[in-house]
Amino acid sequence: MTVVGPDLRKGQRPQYTVPPNVWFGAFLTHDIESFTDDGSVFVETPGRDPDLHYSFVGVTCAPAYQFEDDEMATRDGMKALAPNAEAFINYLVPA
Repeated sequence: MTVVGPDLRKGQRPQYTVPPNVWFGAFLTHDIESFTDDGSVFVETPGRDPDLHYSFVGVTCAPAYQFEDDEMATRDGMKALAPNAEAFINYLVPA
């Protein structure tokens, strides 16, 4: 898992390039209490005030983004790819 952030000493990165043909998702790290790399263990932190805890994230596509090439992940499709990560997928992928 890659953490985008300012603390380089903790292994955070100021930016990240997602390779082509890869699914990716994002979440606020302080909203998750614990997880495993395969997503089989996933615990959310107690609720936080969304007016005070948020992040701005941008995506740049190159070459130019083509809407007709866009494909949104589905829960069922992601669960087929990573069956052990059901709880994590349910958190990241809208119903």
